[in-house]
Amino acid sequence: MTTEILETLLARRSAWPLMAPAPQAGELETILQAAATAPDHAGLMPWHFKVVQGEARQALLQQVLQHPDAQTEQVQALRGKYTLKLTTAPLVIVLAARMTPHPKAPEFEQLLTAGAAVMNMLNAAHVLGYSGFWSSAPDPLGSVLNQVMGFAPQDKIIGLLNLGVPVN
Repeated sequence: MTTEILETLLARRSAWPLMAPAPQAGELETILQAAATAPDHAGLMPWHFKVVQGEARQALLQQVLQHPDAQTEQVQALRGKYTLKLTTAPLVIVLAARMTPHPKAPEFEQLLTAGAAVMNMLNAAHVLGYSGFWSSAPDPLGSVLNQVMGFAPQDKIIGLLNLGVPVN
């Protein structure tokens, strides 16, 4: 049994592009529960995630592209890339780390904790038979996503987690 589990974990690879099916509600709940088991030195639970699927992906893309901060040449040049990141996979989780001043948990530690939560989600999705792709969301996409999705000002966007099954 232990060997099977290790072989499963060692077989996990990122895949892109992804298509349906996406994890169903119960599976998604399990994936999110896996995030909550990440090491968390100060018990701050700095991970904050928002799930976007179905038609909501296109609506989010339109909100991002119409945002005033997205009307620069830099953003317009990346329009195709943003479109792919937000709409290709059937399920997208916008990932943020909430930075909370704490004497025993510096910001870098909180970022690592949020990253460990995302890795746990990738592993859980893999065990459930899905593939994932964790992509970055560099500014200005990160800051626009932060505003459009209603994250708190102290939240730092750490990327997008796309879930589904490989196209090939």
